[in-house]
Amino acid sequence: MAKVIFNYKGIETKIQSNLNDKIEDVYKKYGIKIGKDISKLYFIYNGNKINDNKILNEIINEEDKRRNIMNILVNENIKTIIEDNIIISKEILCPKCNENIFIKIDKYKLNLFNCKNNHNINNILLKEFENKEKIDISKIICDNCKIKNKSNTYNNEFYKCNICKTNLSPLCKSNNNKEHKIINYDNKNNICKMHNINYNKYCKDCK
Repeated sequence: MAKVIFNYKGIETKIQSNLNDKIEDVYKKYGIKIGKDISKLYFIYNGNKINDNKILNEIINEEDKRRNIMNILVNENIKTIIEDNIIISKEILCPKCNENIFIKIDKYKLNLFNCKNNHNINNILLKEFENKEKIDISKIICDNCKIKNKSNTYNNEFYKCNICKTNLSPLCKSNNNKEHKIINYDNKNNICKMHNINYNKYCKDCK
């Protein structure tokens, strides 16, 4: 028996294995345990990327074999990090200011118009529209600490203060003024910034 300890972003996860187990099968156990797609990860042991086709006994060094412990460093593929930072907006947003905007379909083309900043974008092809609605959540940065962003918090959790008008990471949210009106960032276009309740009407004059 050998205890394989995976270290991913400082979090250790232990998987009990046999030395005759394929390392690929050990990865699968690890992926199931943490709920992550292992195809988006790569694994380092003794400073080298591991050959996925080998068994543990062919990889583990003599010292670790005596201890029955194997420490593996887990990293995300660079391509995965870039892809994971990009989301498609669940709302129709203005590509210029990310505010809600009206949409009209005319002969297989889309017109976006009348956001609160008066932007108008016309004649968008359907196949181009999805690209315009992509959001890089790594650019949504906490206005308090200036370090955390929406892409590197657990479950992409992020908040907005309707009093300060600032974006907040989970930690900075807990340190913010308790009397302020703090909402989940993903709901920022659905909640009235004055009363902190869900919208139920829309003013065409002031938008």
